[in-house]
Amino acid sequence: MLELVDSEKNLLSGITFHTEEIESGNLCDSDLALLNEMRALDHYLKEKYPSYNFEITGCEPKEGTIRTYNEWYYKETELERESAFIAMVETTDSEIKIKDDFYGEIIKDDVQEHITNILKSNFIPVIEITASFWEFLGKEFGEDIDSMDVLSGKIAAGNDFKIFIDGSKIIDKNYKAAASKIASILAAQKICGDAYVVVLKSADADFARGRIYSENVSLSK
Repeated sequence: MLELVDSEKNLLSGITFHTEEIESGNLCDSDLALLNEMRALDHYLKEKYPSYNFEITGCEPKEGTIRTYNEWYYKETELERESAFIAMVETTDSEIKIKDDFYGEIIKDDVQEHITNILKSNFIPVIEITASFWEFLGKEFGEDIDSMDVLSGKIAAGNDFKIFIDGSKIIDKNYKAAASKIASILAAQKICGDAYVVVLKSADADFARGRIYSENVSLSK
């Protein structure tokens, strides 16, 4: 019989609904594999990001999907956020491989500030920039990850930017040219990824209803 703490019992029961077996510690092979992954993920997060506190909140098993990994959900206990962070956990005969997306939370402010400063220095009427990253990174990139290495593509993180600009300050109303200029400016600074440029009617316009132009642009690696 295995000894499980209450948080492990509650989480496993919520995933597999094998409540009685889990409560008694008499786990089937699939539940045991999930428990091992859960414990490995808990150790991984603590070791990789020692300055943060995490709680694992759920799992979407790979069964019935084309995924080769289980998708685990977790949160940073002191951070307010609507959606959970995600970790990819893949178990083979010899090891448990884990990748996560928390690094994006660590670097996003620096990334957004850096891009904002570049564009404003080139007289682009920036309202707001949001940065996200589509790749999951392993244990080799901890909380000391360099945001500039991510921006330049030295660390391939799947950079994705939303750039909102004030259309009232684009005198010639050539919004396509403005989007192209933004792409050229960022590419010249060796920033890579994809950008979604959104032109709003004014600086205080609603981000959804106040759009007058939008375009996806790719940046060089």
